[in-house]
Amino acid sequence: MSQQDRKKFLTLLTSRVAAVALMVVGCCAAMVGYATTTYTVNVFADGQVIPVKTSARNPDSIVAQTGITVGEDDLVDKSSFRVGSDAKDGNAIIVYRAVPVTFYEKGKKVMRVNAAGTVADALEKAGIDMEGADTTDLDPDTLLKKNMKINILRSFKIQLVVGGVKRTVDYAAGTVGDLLKRVNVDVGKYDVVKPGLSETLKRGSKVVVKRVSYETREEETVIKYGTQTKESGILAQGVKRVARQGRDGTKTVTYEDKIVNGKVVSSKKVGEVVNVKAVDKVVVIGTRGATNVVTSNIQGSGAPTSYLKTFHGPATAYTAKAGAKTASGAVARRGLVAVNPKQIPYGSKLYIVADDGTVYGYCTAADTGGFVTNGSGTLVDLYMDSYGECTQWGKRNVTIYVISWGDGRV
Repeated sequence: MSQQDRKKFLTLLTSRVAAVALMVVGCCAAMVGYATTTYTVNVFADGQVIPVKTSARNPDSIVAQTGITVGEDDLVDKSSFRVGSDAKDGNAIIVYRAVPVTFYEKGKKVMRVNAAGTVADALEKAGIDMEGADTTDLDPDTLLKKNMKINILRSFKIQLVVGGVKRTVDYAAGTVGDLLKRVNVDVGKYDVVKPGLSETLKRGSKVVVKRVSYETREEETVIKYGTQTKESGILAQGVKRVARQGRDGTKTVTYEDKIVNGKVVSSKKVGEVVNVKAVDKVVVIGTRGATNVVTSNIQGSGAPTSYLKTFHGPATAYTAKAGAKTASGAVARRGLVAVNPKQIPYGSKLYIVADDGTVYGYCTAADTGGFVTNGSGTLVDLYMDSYGECTQWGKRNVTIYVISWGDGRV
């Protein structure tokens, strides 16, 4: 080894020795520091709370510091113990004393044991096998008391039907609601459960959960048009004419469906909106020849045999809303016609027949025609019951027979 290599080796060795020495010193310091660290633990036993100031790490050693003797069947609960934590932070050790308890099954005594802690601890101490949904009549976390009686409840099979799907589950005790919670079956707002959630079950029982929901839907449907019939003295008796063609409408109907287990079981109408109104068909039936015209005053041509004056010229037709009044104040209706009152005074009794033989019949001058001011040359405007009749009449030449002159009143 060269002189240079020897120096390198000594330097490395020296540094390693120093590092080891530092580690030893650090460990010793930590041990000394730990040894001097103390904390407080509350020991609960025999109805007392005993605070213990200690640096020990073993909970059994801490209990021994109190002078408390722990029997063979006693139980030391160390679940709340934390090394270094303080009592004010919940650091505690609990000593449960063993007490005699007796287990029963179907009313018969199974065994008697000395156990400490909870019902679950007693079951473990007794070595009783619990399978499936087997349970006891007491909650597993119930603290044991001297001479406590614990009944073992063995589970049995229950048929469970959820949303139409069948399965078998284990059941021992509790309500229907407890069972459904245990098997993770949620019950919706509208779901139906039989038996009820608060009911208890017996061997052979069946639990049915019907999944119920409500949904709304819309349907567009056709509104069928109707047919109206009206009489017309313009048309011969028995003749029919379509004054207006009918037209179907449409509407949107809203329904609420009740759905049980995925199937619609009922529907209820909850709303309706008319999109397009239906228009009724109007049929005009002729009554000419069945009117109350006085036949004794009618010539073979249909004109009265006695009259004061005649006028000949074009006649148009008009109609009005129900209740509308004429210029004379009378309510507009068939048999009242519009004239030029300067030519034919209101109240004049007339008989009108078209050149083509169509008879309007007896009527009274009661309204002023628009032709008086519009210069159309029309002689008379005949009142009709519908717009369709007006369009059928159109404009025709007529002869007006004046039976009597009016005095300006109707």
